[in-house]
Amino acid sequence: MKKNLKGFTLIEMLIVISIIALLSGTILAGMGPSRAKARNARIVSDVNTMQLIVENTYSNGAYPASQSTLITATHNTDGTDSTDTTKLNAILTAGKVIYCSDGANHYRVQGTLEAGKDADDIIKSTVSGPIGTCTCPVTGAVGTNTLFCVGE
Repeated sequence: MKKNLKGFTLIEMLIVISIIALLSGTILAGMGPSRAKARNARIVSDVNTMQLIVENTYSNGAYPASQSTLITATHNTDGTDSTDTTKLNAILTAGKVIYCSDGANHYRVQGTLEAGKDADDIIKSTVSGPIGTCTCPVTGAVGTNTLFCVGE
């Protein structure tokens, strides 16, 4: 009498599982740098957005003196949140971008990038030098992070 067996053997299943594990490990290992690059691109975008908001709040020959003054300056005339206020709060809540000013005609918007080749490529047109409590080194690294600054 012949046995008619259907299905996979244990060996065949183990081979398939090991091939799937190998392929997924290779794919996930390659995604790490892409995610860091995406986070850095987001921070640069946030810095540039914040710079535009700061430039829009320039009045009477002065930039807002602090982050809280900047948020207040972006409110609508009736005291409600404008689109800029909403964007600004989202950027500041993320904690990767800060604003500082001397309260007159100089300011800095500083973003903290993840260090690496991508961050080094981004650091091309940054501003250096201290203003108040905000220091933006052009290529200086802080721990595992690199600072990206814009301002005048």
